[in-house]
Amino acid sequence: MLKENKKLLNIIITIFLLVIISSSIYAAESFKTEIVVFSAEPEGVAAAVAAAREGKEVILVMTREKPGGLMTYAALNFLDLNYDRNSNNINQGLFSEWHQKIGASISFSPQKAEAAFTEMLEGEQNIKIINSAELQEVQSKDNKIESIKVKKENNLYKLSAEIFIDASQDGDLAAAAEEDFFVGTADMNLKNSWMASTQILKFSEVEPEKLKKAVRNNRYQQSHFKDDHAWGFSNFGKSYQPRNQNLRLRGLNIVFIENDDSYEAYINALLLFNVDPLSESSILEAKNKAAEEAELILKYFQNKLAGFEKAELSDLPEELYRRESRHFLTEYQLKVKDLFRQKIFADSITIASYPLDYQAADHDYPGFVLFNPEYYAIPLRSLIARKNDNLMIVGRSSGYSSLAAASARVLPVGMNTAEAAAIAASEALNQDKKLLAITRDNQSLNKIRSQLNIDLEKYPSESPIIKEQKLLISLEKLLSWGITIGGYNNNFKLNIPPTEKEFTATILKIMQKKEAENLYEWVPGSLETLSSSQKLTTINALKLLLAAESQRVLEMESKEYFKKAKEMNLIPENLSTIFSKERIMTRKEMILLAAYYLDRFSAPSDLKYIRGEYFD
Repeated sequence: MLKENKKLLNIIITIFLLVIISSSIYAAESFKTEIVVFSAEPEGVAAAVAAAREGKEVILVMTREKPGGLMTYAALNFLDLNYDRNSNNINQGLFSEWHQKIGASISFSPQKAEAAFTEMLEGEQNIKIINSAELQEVQSKDNKIESIKVKKENNLYKLSAEIFIDASQDGDLAAAAEEDFFVGTADMNLKNSWMASTQILKFSEVEPEKLKKAVRNNRYQQSHFKDDHAWGFSNFGKSYQPRNQNLRLRGLNIVFIENDDSYEAYINALLLFNVDPLSESSILEAKNKAAEEAELILKYFQNKLAGFEKAELSDLPEELYRRESRHFLTEYQLKVKDLFRQKIFADSITIASYPLDYQAADHDYPGFVLFNPEYYAIPLRSLIARKNDNLMIVGRSSGYSSLAAASARVLPVGMNTAEAAAIAASEALNQDKKLLAITRDNQSLNKIRSQLNIDLEKYPSESPIIKEQKLLISLEKLLSWGITIGGYNNNFKLNIPPTEKEFTATILKIMQKKEAENLYEWVPGSLETLSSSQKLTTINALKLLLAAESQRVLEMESKEYFKKAKEMNLIPENLSTIFSKERIMTRKEMILLAAYYLDRFSAPSDLKYIRGEYFD
C-alpha cells in the first residue's frame, strides 16, 4: 500500500511540475501599443524609428538578437544605390541618416552597419524591443489584426496594436495573417523558380593594393577598383569550375575592410541554385555545400587573384543572402509597365531608379537586365495589405511583380518605403482613418514626401522609355512576361533583323507561359526543325506561326501562308502590308507580331490574379 501511495504521489508531483512549466511557457504577458513593427531588417529599423519620431508608441519585434538583418547577419555590405541623372543619390530620409553613419560609401563593414542601426534605435524613447522572438500566432477579426503572439525563450507575449508593419524579408507576419502571395517568378508562369541565393565569402590576410595594381594594369577584363571596393571580374568568375553543379561563381563584388594592420575581404559572388528560400532544411543544405565549395574557391583565389596569395578563409556569415521569396498582393501591384512608363502615381511616396536586374535562377535560366529606368515612383498602395486593413508590408516582399521587384527590392528603396509606411500609419492614427484613406490624403502624402525629400513637381506623370504608342504597348506585354530584354542601355535592337531561331524561341516562350492549349508535344521539335540561324523573313515568320498552330506548312505553297494566317487572325492589321512580299523583318516588326500572338492566348485565371490584372 505504501509503495502504491508513493507512486501516486510521484504522479501528482509530476503533473504539478508540468502545470507549472506549462503555465510559465504559455501564460502570455500582454502589451498594447499603437504600432507593432515585425522584424529588425533595415526596413524594420527605419519603420520603428520613423513611427517613434512621429510620437507613436512602438514595439519592435526582432527575430534575431541584434538589428540589421540582411546587412549584418548575411554580411551584404555592398549597396545598390539609386541615382538621378546628375548622379545624386535619390533616396534620402532615414536611409540617408544611416548611410552617413556608416561613412556614406557604397561599401561598409557589417559591424559598422549594426552599430549604426543600434544607435538609431537607442536614440528613440518610444520604442520597446523584444529581440530573439519567434512568431507563434496571429489573431485577426473583421479584416484587422487584433494581436500577435511571439515567443522568446520560455516567455510568451501577446502584442496588441492599432497598426502592424511587417518588415521581415519573407513577409512572415503577412503570410500568417493569410494575405495572398506568390513565390518567385510564378507570376510569369515559372513555378518553383526564384533568383539564386548567395553565400557571402569572407577572407582574411588579403592585400588590396596588389589587386588594385592588377586591375589598373588590365589583368582582369571588365574589372574596377575604387576606394575600398572592387567589382566586375565576370570572366574570372566564369572561369571557375565548381565541384557542385548547383553552385556558380559569377562576377565579383569585393569589399575590403581594414582590421588592425591587415585587411579582410567580403565577396558577393557565390550563387546557390535550387535553394527553396522558405525551407530551413533547403537553406541549411545549401550552406553546407557552400562551405565545402568555399575551400576550393580559396585555392582558386590564391592561385589566380592578385592580393589573395596569402588569403585565409574566415567563418562564413551565418545567413544566406536571399534575393526573393514571397511577393504579396497588396492594394496595388507595381508592374513592369509602371517602370517602363516611368510612372508617377497620385499616392507616390518615394522614387527609385535601379535597373531591373534579375539574377540567375538556375543554369538554364541566366540572369538579365530587363531594362533601366531613369526613375519611377512607388505608390503607398503597394505597401497596404488587402485582407487586413491595418497591415503594411515593407521591403522586398511588398506588392511588386517579380520583375518590378528586381529593381524595387534594393535597400535604399526598402528603407524609404518603410519610413513612408510608418508616417502613413501615424497619420492614419492621428486622423482616425483607415490606411487606404491616407493614399487619397494630399496633406499626409506631402508630409511623407517632405520627410523623404521627394519633389514630384519635376517629374511628368509618365515618361515612357519608348515613345511610339503601339511599340510601347507591345514591348510592355513582352517585358512583363520576361520574353524580351533591353539591358542597361534600353537597347531593344529595333532595326537589327532577328533570326528564325530567335522568333522560334519567342513563340515557344509565349505558348509555354500562357499555357497554350495547342502547345502539343511535337510543336517545339517541329519549330526547331523549321527554323535556322538565317535572318527572319516575312514568309518564314508566317511559316513558323502557322507551324506553331499545327498547320501542315510543308504541304502548303509559301504564297498560301499569308491568306491562311489572315484567316486564323495571326497578323495584326497594322502589319498586314509588310507581308505582301518577302523581305527581311526588323526586330521592331517581330516585337509587334509577337505581342499580337501573345494576346491570342488568355492567361489562366490564377495567373491573372497574381499579376494584378483584376485590380488595375
